[in-house]
Amino acid sequence: MIDMLKDHRSTGNFLGRCLLKMISLALVLLFLHPDLVAADPSAASPASAQSSGPDDQGRGREADFLFSAPKGFLGFRIGRFFPRAESELFDMVMSELTLEKNDFRAWDFGFDGGADFHERLELVVSMDYLSRTKLSEFRDYVDEQDLPIIQETNYAQLPLTAGLKFLLIPRGRQVGQYAWLPSRFIPYLSAGAGVMWYRFEQEGDFVDFDTLEIFYAKLRSSGWTPTGYLGGGIDINVFKYAYLVLDLRYSWAKPELGRDFVGFDNLDMTGLRATAGLQWHF
Repeated sequence: MIDMLKDHRSTGNFLGRCLLKMISLALVLLFLHPDLVAADPSAASPASAQSSGPDDQGRGREADFLFSAPKGFLGFRIGRFFPRAESELFDMVMSELTLEKNDFRAWDFGFDGGADFHERLELVVSMDYLSRTKLSEFRDYVDEQDLPIIQETNYAQLPLTAGLKFLLIPRGRQVGQYAWLPSRFIPYLSAGAGVMWYRFEQEGDFVDFDTLEIFYAKLRSSGWTPTGYLGGGIDINVFKYAYLVLDLRYSWAKPELGRDFVGFDNLDMTGLRATAGLQWHF
């Protein structure tokens, strides 16, 4: 069983290393290669934005600029989901089985697209996906051969949301007729709502507490439920069209459980999403 647990952990460790490498690369580009990063718009003038020639190479390249403000964007995020897990079903599985709240943390994969309504307001359409599978056993019971009574728990979410992103400073500014200079750091607040598909599934051996009989079962609850979130973060311009995105979202969802879990209150799917990714504006 220890080997099986190591296999489950290895995937998470690999994804973690990938996320750290992605963030490290973006930070290297940002701080060690400032010539690849768009300069602060306040430090530029129309003349410097539009001039380019051999004389500039001795002084370093001026800020990258676009011909007009971007109208939309696409991007992806990778990070972690930290569940609140405060409902009767979570309480039961964590007290009876060898599961802890940290066992329901999962890697979150997100995709965003949207449009710019205003220099400080953007529409954001998002899809995230996470799934976590964990082996467990009963804490206080063993079978007739004194072996652990083992089961597998799977937990998944797929929220589809639409929201607004309020930029605390403009994404950039127009310089003259032909140049638009992007801001380097753009902090923001966000809010949104939508629907979430979820799954909570357990498969394996269980104990009937009345008869102490061990039986096999596959218990499942899945479906769609409303969801909403509040969040914030920062976009960091690393090249003309490209941004490093550091995003936090606290989301709410409490779906009703299916008939396999009769007698429990709504399942608590609330939690914090902390993700980092790349975004392209066009």
